[in-house]
Amino acid sequence: MAEENDNVEVVETDKTAAGSEQSKPQDEKKYTDADVDAIIDKKFAKWKADQEAKESEAKKLAKMNADDKQAYQLKKREQELADREAEINKRELTAEAKSILSERGLPIELVNNVNLTDADSVHESIDQLQKSWEEAVQKGVSERIKGGKPIPKAPSAPAEITKEQFDKMGYKSRNELFERNPELYNKLKG
Repeated sequence: MAEENDNVEVVETDKTAAGSEQSKPQDEKKYTDADVDAIIDKKFAKWKADQEAKESEAKKLAKMNADDKQAYQLKKREQELADREAEINKRELTAEAKSILSERGLPIELVNNVNLTDADSVHESIDQLQKSWEEAVQKGVSERIKGGKPIPKAPSAPAEITKEQFDKMGYKSRNELFERNPELYNKLKG
């Protein structure tokens, strides 16, 4: 019988001569009487249920003949072995799934979403997870790249500049006009 023991420590405070409490570690748990009673009641109820289950089984076995007892105990052992084997199989498949997930660059936390019934279902569910993961990542990247409103362009210079505007231009502006549109520059200079 695997029995859990939760030790409850009741701490009494010592007072110094000055009347102040001594310092205590912060992680120390303090229980009230009601908390301790609740813990004890819970443990007692569990113990009582276990005892009743054992008593019930003993009565059931007492009513059986030798062959029935042997068959019942054999069936019970087979069930326990099957449960243990299933638990071991689940652990092995979980380890394999974690290994596959890490090899494929997926977070191992996704193992909770993997079908652990057999090796084929593990591979199939990881394939589906990988496909979904890649689609979600691609969608997120596309959203990030998409960006917002386009950057407004600087207003372009008017296509035609009059002779008066040209005469008022400084050297730098005339030089820019010459680089952009040499024909117009020559026409206005002319």
